[in-house]
Amino acid sequence: MAALAPYEDRLLACLSFFRFKRKHSVQARHCLSMYLRQGEQRIKNEVGFYARKLDLSTDELMELIYENPEKAETMLKEVFESEENPLLMDEEDNLDNTIPTKDAE
Repeated sequence: MAALAPYEDRLLACLSFFRFKRKHSVQARHCLSMYLRQGEQRIKNEVGFYARKLDLSTDELMELIYENPEKAETMLKEVFESEENPLLMDEEDNLDNTIPTKDAE
């Protein structure tokens, strides 16, 4: 995992300190676990949307993504992708890694 931004790194250090001086990596794992549990319904809603399009249950698509993400991606591309509209799994996939110039704005 990449390093955290300075502010978040300090937050993690403080949280680790007050949690029996846990190692930062252990505390980071606990934080990520808590974030995932808190976001479970939002994540399942998103998975459920795509699962319905594939005639799968939410749990079936979750397991497919976990066990065979390549197959899940292939199935999703078959339903959602076209030449004009590639399947973008994350907004970062849509970036060309260039910084717009003032003239381009």
